[in-house]
Amino acid sequence: MIAIINVVFPIFAIILIGYMAGAKNIVPKAGVKTLANFVFYIALPALLFQSTATAPLESLLNWEFISINLGGILVNFFVAVIISKVIFKRSILSSSLYGMNASYGNTGYMGIPLLIAAFGHEAALPAAIATLIHNLPIITVVLIIGETIFVRDYKEKQSLWHTIFMTLKPVLKNPITISVLAGILVALSGISLPPAISTLAELLANASGSTALFAIGLGFVGQFSLMKSTGFNKAEIGLIVGLKLLFQPFITYILMMYVFDVEALWAITSVIMSALPVGAGVYVFAQKYEKMMNQTLSAILFSNLFSVISLSLLLIYISHYFVY
Repeated sequence: MIAIINVVFPIFAIILIGYMAGAKNIVPKAGVKTLANFVFYIALPALLFQSTATAPLESLLNWEFISINLGGILVNFFVAVIISKVIFKRSILSSSLYGMNASYGNTGYMGIPLLIAAFGHEAALPAAIATLIHNLPIITVVLIIGETIFVRDYKEKQSLWHTIFMTLKPVLKNPITISVLAGILVALSGISLPPAISTLAELLANASGSTALFAIGLGFVGQFSLMKSTGFNKAEIGLIVGLKLLFQPFITYILMMYVFDVEALWAITSVIMSALPVGAGVYVFAQKYEKMMNQTLSAILFSNLFSVISLSLLLIYISHYFVY
């Protein structure tokens, strides 16, 4: 039990410290953007580049790990799409965004720091690979639906090349994606990182986990009062939050325990990554297609708040599995 507390307590203590620092105005709420940008554009990319660049090739092509993550994502996505279409009578585009809400997690900003804080830098490599898996498939599906099947601005379908470009552009511009792909290229080339580059990456990496967790806590300031004024369909948002925080990790857990065989840390990474709250990137697509905007904002808010409880319980269970 002490070992579990030693893993779980520091993570959520840092989030609480960030919240208290913002609530007492020790650190201005406006500072969350600066901290988040530092983590997202500098510290995390440095860590992920170093982790993938020095990884053995067999780790980068861990097909069972890829299958566990992809299976959980796709099952949850299509279940959510069917629910949205059948129960809430939404269009296919709105249903695809509903599915994106239910399956697209906050992997880069919350998942990677959480895993590193809990299990050390050894978790960076599986977390980096999982981030690519969690981002690319759902973004691809939603963009294909939005750009080819449905009318957007000018009442006409887009060309195949335009669709491919629009699919790849937001993914390839993401600093986490860039750092992981760059690291994979270095690993494939067999080139060893110069000591100066390795040391620089390590110094930046050491700041990523705690800074990100502090920024998450700071970001919660003011959200509890916003929660009272946010208009939403309780059943619709409740289903999104339930699918994202409970059903997706359950499916992933089943795949991890009974279908595929991976090392403990890689298995834990799969489950934690699947249990993260709705990623803010979903709102970009909701705005792009002018669908599900209010629902997406509510889903992001409520899933983040409830994830403090669900992730705590999951970490307690998984830490017991990992430690023992």
